[in-house]
Amino acid sequence: MKEIFERNRLFWAIVIGAVIIGGAVYLKGSKEKPVIEPSLSSTPASGTCAAVPDLSDQSLKLATKVIDGDTFLIEGGYSVRVLGIDADERGYPCYDVAKTSLEELILNKEVRLERGPEDKDQWCRYLRYIFLGDENISLELVKEGLALARF
Repeated sequence: MKEIFERNRLFWAIVIGAVIIGGAVYLKGSKEKPVIEPSLSSTPASGTCAAVPDLSDQSLKLATKVIDGDTFLIEGGYSVRVLGIDADERGYPCYDVAKTSLEELILNKEVRLERGPEDKDQWCRYLRYIFLGDENISLELVKEGLALARF
């Protein structure tokens, strides 16, 4: 028996290697997807948004921090969710590039916030279409392939 293993060492090395690689591939594929938390917001989800002031349609506000590819903060620390798009959340492939692109487009710039059908979401984020001058920021992110159009 020992003689058979000695003569076929290469064969057995290949078989053992294939089993190890196959097991690793199987285990990697069976990992659970990362749990995606709601985008960070300056206001916790409390059921009411009484602490978040009304924001008139077509308001001009300074974008002070970008949270991800479709959420940012405006002056006063209030969160805005960009309408018309859906960008990858933390832990997904395009998260960093979408966030960086949104930062390059709007960070520390005055943007126009156009109200959509609803004023705020369940996390008390303003729901707005975003414009920099006449440029539709949602459209730019979709054109660059960094977000999906969602209506």
